[in-house]
Amino acid sequence: MIALPRAIALIPPARIAAIALWLVALTGAVWLSSGRFVVAPGFEFYLGPLFYLVAYRWFGLRWGLVTAVLTMAPSILWWGHGYSILLAVGHVLAVAWSRPRQISFSTVTLFYQLSFGTLVAVLLFRFSYNSPMEVTALLLLRKILCEVTLAGIADIVTLLIVRRAAGLGLERARTLSLQLSLNAVVSLAVSGAATLFLIGNLTNVRDRLTIVEDQIQTVVADTRASAPAAPLPPHIRVAGSAVELPLIVVPTRDIAAGAKQLGCTRTDRGDQGGPDDRNTFTYWLRVCVVAGRDGERTVLVSPRPLVLESFGEIFTGLSPLMAYLVLVELALFGFRRALGRSMRLWDSAVHSFAARQRFPRDEAPFIESNAVLNMLRQATDDYLDADEERERLARTVDELRTAIDLRLLSGLRIEDDALRFLELTPGAGACQRVVPFNPADRSTLISLRGTNDIMAELRLAGSDSQHWFLLLAHDYDADTHEWRFGCLVRLRAAQAMQTKMLHNARLIELGGMASALSHELRQPLFTISLAAENGATMLQRDPPACDRAGEKFTRILEQVARASAIIERTSAYAREERGDREPTDLVQAIHDAARFMRPVLQNRGIDLTIVPGPQIEPIMLPRIGIEQIIVNALQNAADAIEQARAEQLTAGAIRIDITKTAHHVAVAIRDDGTGLVDDLADSPFDAFSTSKPSGKGTGLGLFICRQIVDEIGGTITLANNDDAVGATLTLTFPLSHPWRLT
Repeated sequence: MIALPRAIALIPPARIAAIALWLVALTGAVWLSSGRFVVAPGFEFYLGPLFYLVAYRWFGLRWGLVTAVLTMAPSILWWGHGYSILLAVGHVLAVAWSRPRQISFSTVTLFYQLSFGTLVAVLLFRFSYNSPMEVTALLLLRKILCEVTLAGIADIVTLLIVRRAAGLGLERARTLSLQLSLNAVVSLAVSGAATLFLIGNLTNVRDRLTIVEDQIQTVVADTRASAPAAPLPPHIRVAGSAVELPLIVVPTRDIAAGAKQLGCTRTDRGDQGGPDDRNTFTYWLRVCVVAGRDGERTVLVSPRPLVLESFGEIFTGLSPLMAYLVLVELALFGFRRALGRSMRLWDSAVHSFAARQRFPRDEAPFIESNAVLNMLRQATDDYLDADEERERLARTVDELRTAIDLRLLSGLRIEDDALRFLELTPGAGACQRVVPFNPADRSTLISLRGTNDIMAELRLAGSDSQHWFLLLAHDYDADTHEWRFGCLVRLRAAQAMQTKMLHNARLIELGGMASALSHELRQPLFTISLAAENGATMLQRDPPACDRAGEKFTRILEQVARASAIIERTSAYAREERGDREPTDLVQAIHDAARFMRPVLQNRGIDLTIVPGPQIEPIMLPRIGIEQIIVNALQNAADAIEQARAEQLTAGAIRIDITKTAHHVAVAIRDDGTGLVDDLADSPFDAFSTSKPSGKGTGLGLFICRQIVDEIGGTITLANNDDAVGATLTLTFPLSHPWRLT
């Protein structure tokens, strides 16, 4: 009891005021809902649906259900049952189910009342009240029109006024939903028109029945006057109606009993009880008209058939409007689906644009949407085409930069010992760079200051001093002493020198193998000479031995072909390499290089064994370069074996193993020679590094081999054998290299 005031004291005063205001508003809503606003006979408004729908939209499902129960509770006093409360709770739940689908209150209310409301009304009025079908149908239409109209009003209220994001206050909506606004306005217009039609017709029924009372008395008086002695007929008709009205003559003192015989609970213009409520259906269905009195006898007439006829006519006239209302709601439902599809296409278009993707050419349901979507699609395609072109150009520039070592410059300044500029790259943007140049080029570069367009060759300082670069610059700014645009390109002189050096190295190797080549050629030449002499002798015999002479000449042709093959291999190996890569069978290239070196190895008595390993698909490699590596390795192995023999060691075998893994191919060339000397163990691939005697080696063989392998993207290692004498040269070539054939 003490904690509650303290808890209340912690609530901000503004929130307390807001809560109090809403409690007062809820009390007022319950008070207004307790009244029945009769606008025509049999037509009355009750405001509960308006309040609980608005409460749901502003405060959520919980307060919507509470308001539904409170505002519909007075209906128990009117109708003596709580079915209206249950229908109201179901109504709120139906609206909550439809909210994610963006369906208006009026649409949900119409189809909810046509389904659940109709079922409850038929069961209630037909089986509990035993109402005629005409009355049941009219009461059902009255309820549907009343609640759809109130739901349309709730739609408009909640569209125009919304709850603030923070707090309990309300504010005017800054934006409106086109879909919900259209649904609300159209539904309210159609249901309002049908409601006015029903109100007008019910008012006419009341006025007509008031006139019919006088007509009944006139008809009875005329009937008596025409035949005073004859009894009155059991039925009479009034003008403008084809139905017969039941008539009965009863003692005046038994007028109530006589009325019951006609199904009446009261008499009009009589002295029997019952309220004179002419604004209800029940009054006209259960009233008997006193058509006249003759002494102790009274004439009673029941207008019930005429009332039912009038209600039937109203229902018949109202049915097209109700059907039109249903069709309108269905059309709005279709329009909502079409609008939703258009919005999904718009959402897809916007997301595709944001993701830089082309969106499909789906057709929207509306011509206007298609026109705008086509413009957006065309703009997106143009943008993506331009973006793809920009990316293509960026890739081209990047490939160009990689291929020729191109640097795009901005704000170039030539300082005393360095170039200072902003390097422009497609990915990283502008980066400040300071690149020192070779001091030998200082005077040339300094002299270019102040020139608008410059072109100069220079070398960079440090390890790259052997490479030449071309500097181009344009648009010199005398105030900042900078060129606005320029580029720096690496010249290919170093590559040309390297190619020339590789060619010279092969020529040197050929010079070292000259004796072996002369021995290789001497054998086929000796065979040719001997076969020619034998053939000439056989032709000089009498008779000539032509068949054997033909065999000798065939032998000559075979040996000429052999000598030509030796010369062709030597010439191919000696030609200058362009460095082009071609699909190369690595195993075949190794066999070709071994075949080229086999005369040298056989002359020295060295056994060569090649273990090919698994099948290897062709790889993009410089074939001549690979053969040069294998030839150089075999030459070095043969020299190491000869050196080992000079040291009285047993040596004479070379083995080539070719293995393959998931990512690369390995070639291991193993010999049993002297191995690496200690002085060269750490730097066998340096230029001019050799352990051979003077005049037997240049020290460039392994250096050139490493350059070839580096250009390919592989690795090369040379190490002494751990398990035996000699050394092993290991080459690896990547299978995942971008030059690999697919």
